[in-house]
Amino acid sequence: MTAEAASRKTRDAERSQSAILAAAEQLFAQHGFEETSLGDIGDAADVSRGTPSYFFGSKEGLYAAVLQRVFAERQRATAEAFEPLVAWSVQRSGSLEAAIRHAVEGYLGFLLARPEFVLLVQREDLSGGEHLRVAARDSRAMTEAFEALRDVAPSRGVRAFKVDDAVMLFVSLTFSPLTQRATFLAALERDLKNRAARRRHAAFVVDQLMYLVADQSA
Repeated sequence: MTAEAASRKTRDAERSQSAILAAAEQLFAQHGFEETSLGDIGDAADVSRGTPSYFFGSKEGLYAAVLQRVFAERQRATAEAFEPLVAWSVQRSGSLEAAIRHAVEGYLGFLLARPEFVLLVQREDLSGGEHLRVAARDSRAMTEAFEALRDVAPSRGVRAFKVDDAVMLFVSLTFSPLTQRATFLAALERDLKNRAARRRHAAFVVDQLMYLVADQSA
């Protein structure tokens, strides 16, 4: 096989794997693990029905790869969203409130752009999280940002707070509402896809986080 042919074969394999992962993500999010077959995924990816197992070995292996991919995207988006908060903690310049706002708006933006992530995590929660526990993933960007803020609390006019409390508050007011878009948020008439509604919601989340971490006596 020539070098050109080998390179073309590699590119074709990479395209096939990417198409399989994209199709699997959609189907697993929409229908769940149990109701999705490798044949369904092959059809949706426009490859032979046996190709997903050729690349990923089993449905469990493919599902783990899907979870790893969406959590890697979430890690990148979260790190970017929280970068100003880390910078504020390290460089000691700028506005804490503006840094938190950037984190809230950035994370909400990711969740709204990647509804499959929200659905997959919901399905994992309903099924006991078995697959999520064994899928290798990195999701510490949020925790590490709040740890950086906590560590400078004594010298920056920041109230001592528990990192777990900050993470709980942040996730409860960003991720959790999006799991109830058709029920709770609909009852509140709060459509977070609407830019004005999203800004109001983000401002509310920022207020709650500032109350948790800002020293009100400063």
